[in-house]
Amino acid sequence: MSRRPRRRRTFISASNSRKELPGLNTEDDFEENVESFIRTQKSKNLSNFTIKYYRNTLYSFMSILEKQGATTRLRRITGDMIEDLYVSYLLDVKRLKYTSIASGLRSLRAFFNWAKGRGIIEESPMKYVKISKPDSRELETFSREQIRELLQQPDLETFVGFRDYVIMIVLLETGIRLRELTDIDIHDIRWQDSQILIRGKNGEDRLVPFQQQTRRVLKNYLKVRGDSFTDALFISRDDDRISRKAIQDRISKYGRMANIKNVRCSPHTFRHTFAKMSVRNGADIFTLQKILGHKSLEMVRVYVNMFSSEVSEAHRKFSPVENLRI
Repeated sequence: MSRRPRRRRTFISASNSRKELPGLNTEDDFEENVESFIRTQKSKNLSNFTIKYYRNTLYSFMSILEKQGATTRLRRITGDMIEDLYVSYLLDVKRLKYTSIASGLRSLRAFFNWAKGRGIIEESPMKYVKISKPDSRELETFSREQIRELLQQPDLETFVGFRDYVIMIVLLETGIRLRELTDIDIHDIRWQDSQILIRGKNGEDRLVPFQQQTRRVLKNYLKVRGDSFTDALFISRDDDRISRKAIQDRISKYGRMANIKNVRCSPHTFRHTFAKMSVRNGADIFTLQKILGHKSLEMVRVYVNMFSSEVSEAHRKFSPVENLRI
């Protein structure tokens, strides 16, 4: 994370900041502006998940500053405060990874840019807070053996077991996000084209293909699933749309049953594994971007740089030392 030269600064406590003169102008009140920001984002037709993430991140940021006695007035929040009080807290106390922190910082950037655009602040304090690129060392993936072990854990004689098996197959086949998986309805499957309509971030839908083996298990699953009052593809035993937490818990359980200890058994690990196997099987960067639903190529380039074996294979052909045959 890039830092500008340090300067002496004074943090104003949240309690003292509220003891100013009567009739204090509340135009830069943090909480009021968060709610105004949220209303603006809703008008952009963003997904409920994105709206909820914005709200949770911003109120968490406010709470962390207040815990450390800092002001939450928008005009008094500085880049140094964000780095020293917020980022350091998430790193040292919460023990979050840089990728998770970077995601939260993007929410802060959007909020402060909005406040600047409204004339509430003159400059965004995020201007000098740089968001780190994804750390490729944090991208855990399953090996082929681990995938086979995971798929052997569900009891295929039960509805729940077979449903969980199909969920893992779909995650591995498509690389979709957990929220995207739970949002799939039966009519989103386009059998004729072997594609699934995926409702992506910020209302950006996309079609993700699937192949014959996945087609077969999906067809079998729908027979087992039977009729339900909900249109959701994946449902609970009570006929409700299955929750994200339930899927996370089930995959984590199968990981323990398979005795997988060196990799976090989660839906997102399936996403990274999809990317790894796709790159190694020759997927190009633009196709991968479309399937994964990434807005930019940055994350896709991380996958390609990490998992592509083309450079090593090419070097094997033109290696000067190898060609000398000494």
